[in-house]
Amino acid sequence: MKFANGVCFTRHFFLFLRVMRKIIVAFDSMKGCLSSRDASAAFAQGVRNVDSEAQVLVVPVADGGEGTARVLAEAAGLTAPLYSSVCGPMGDEVYAEWWFDDNSRTAYIDMAQASGLTLVDKSGRNPLCATSHGFGELIAKALDRGASSIVVGLGGSATVDGGSGACQALGVRFFDKGNTLIRSYMDGSRLSSVTDIDVSRLDSRLRDVCLTLVCDVVNRLTGVGGAAEVFAPQKGASADDVTLLDNGLENFRNLIFRKFGVDLNCIPGSGAAGGCAGGLMALAGGVIREGAPLVLDALHFGSLLEGASAVVTGEGASDSQTLMGKLPCAILRFGLKAHVPVALVAGVIKDRERLEKAGFSPVIHINSPEIIAASHTSGGIDTDAAIAARRLQAAGKEFARYVKFH
Repeated sequence: MKFANGVCFTRHFFLFLRVMRKIIVAFDSMKGCLSSRDASAAFAQGVRNVDSEAQVLVVPVADGGEGTARVLAEAAGLTAPLYSSVCGPMGDEVYAEWWFDDNSRTAYIDMAQASGLTLVDKSGRNPLCATSHGFGELIAKALDRGASSIVVGLGGSATVDGGSGACQALGVRFFDKGNTLIRSYMDGSRLSSVTDIDVSRLDSRLRDVCLTLVCDVVNRLTGVGGAAEVFAPQKGASADDVTLLDNGLENFRNLIFRKFGVDLNCIPGSGAAGGCAGGLMALAGGVIREGAPLVLDALHFGSLLEGASAVVTGEGASDSQTLMGKLPCAILRFGLKAHVPVALVAGVIKDRERLEKAGFSPVIHINSPEIIAASHTSGGIDTDAAIAARRLQAAGKEFARYVKFH
């Protein structure tokens, strides 16, 4: 049987759905457009509009990127965030959301709240000048509140400073070629001039805290596939900027190796958030964790699948990289283990054959001509978020029609 955009459902998919229609909708955020909750809710509404008898469960999810702190906090039963004034990525003041569980003394923080790319106007984005200092300030706020565990989501940063700004806010001192203390906020442009790192004044409270660095990528710190090469262009860097940033990170890496015996290029994920994962791991004692499994375990996702007919997951763009541990891939693993079909929805789809071969059924493109036509409404709001929501809802309707009547 074919979906409206030509995607084939498997026979197993329909046989399974005829037994019971409990559908789990768990989308990753569509960066710069829709949150996990909003994207999932739009698709779920489309399903409900066609099949009011279906049990559709919206499950906000994350993998270390933006929204991770909220998802984990809500999974822990928290309902009210805290807000703190900290240094923004370009040195201005921002008000950052974070969460604290008084019972477990656990803080949940998203780096993007203090040092995120969306906090900077597109015309002003420049990772050479962006600092993670405010992110370190948020960690210090959690320490002030008495945290014994701090869980941070590292996605969505504006920075490529190796986490030096965050570490500086936590007491680490950096010196330049004249053995002069660098008092300005550390940023990507200053890494090349650092000649020494002193951790003797690192906030002593970190010794008794579990600092978990939740990542959605496995990139190394420097070189091919490193933080500068892969992420800096997305944050406004030119080709020359990328070279400068990579040289700075390489200097940072070499200093850390000489002083602390840690080669960050041997640590998967050290390049996450412009190298912030590596810097906080080496200098502040953080532990890097893969985001998707951590979040799905916190949500007891395996239990949610009990009695489910299908799971629908999605992201902004899907390709072969999706199969390299991204959130939809982690959800697919749960589905395969539980023998529950997993559909994949995305705004951009490449490598469709590989995605289908991996087990996604069906793979749905919300920007296909059929979905675009079905989502058109006269007089509708034409923001990116509104357009994406309408197309997700249209895709949900088409999905539900085949689920219900075939």
